[in-house]
Amino acid sequence: CPSCSHVWLFDPPPPEQMMQFYDPTYHQAVTRSGEGDAVRWGRLLKAIGQYKTRGAVLDIGCSSGGFLTHLKDRGWELAGIELNPEAAERARQNTGGQIMTGDIDSVEFPPGSFDVITCYDVLEHLYEPRMVFQKVARWLKPGGIFYIFVPNVLSWEARMFQSFWYPLDLPRHLHFFSPASLTALSGSAGLRIVHVTTPPGNYLEHNASRLATWLLRRTTKSTLAIDFSGPVDPVSRLIRKGMRLTVESGFGKLASLCHAAPSLQAVFQKPD
Repeated sequence: CPSCSHVWLFDPPPPEQMMQFYDPTYHQAVTRSGEGDAVRWGRLLKAIGQYKTRGAVLDIGCSSGGFLTHLKDRGWELAGIELNPEAAERARQNTGGQIMTGDIDSVEFPPGSFDVITCYDVLEHLYEPRMVFQKVARWLKPGGIFYIFVPNVLSWEARMFQSFWYPLDLPRHLHFFSPASLTALSGSAGLRIVHVTTPPGNYLEHNASRLATWLLRRTTKSTLAIDFSGPVDPVSRLIRKGMRLTVESGFGKLASLCHAAPSLQAVFQKPD
């Protein structure tokens, strides 16, 4: 979209075919990442803690309950939506919350049910983001907040690496957002944006791996894939660690200061 820089996948696989791209290996990786990433959930808690410190919370795409587990026994009423049945059951066991199995299309809650709704690395997977915002606006209490974390299509990395940008993840990712497109979406649902930032971070190793693999296969008959973030010998590991602490970390922090880091974090609020 030339007016708001929203980007979407044209003619994506229909939902009944899309499931083949979410195999058990994918779900295992998501579960492992969600249950072991304290930094991610700390950032989320800090963001929502500026507006709400207790109440009813819904996590859309909660996987095995990685985030909700961090809210357990802190005065929150926990609820989640998860498409994968195995992950949903694990979330019930881990959190004791109300975990609904299915997608957001098939789930309903009474109006004004939640103080906080979160959607971390999920909105880009959903076919109808406008419908998601409309449902969220209906489910939130007056003054409630909606937190999202999505790839930033206007990031330096997206511009530099283009079709080799790691967060493209086609065809699983259907939509790519900018601050302007998120503002437009939220406004169409009656929510107002109260916070938007691009936190420090980078996918430089993953981007470079994709580009190097393409170049290798284009210039040779090799079918090998190059992975700069994979296992390496001790010397190479030390060099890579140094690169991460200097070049990659510096790039990520500078991009964040310029509002051009690869991810967008945004908080929206429903008017009182």
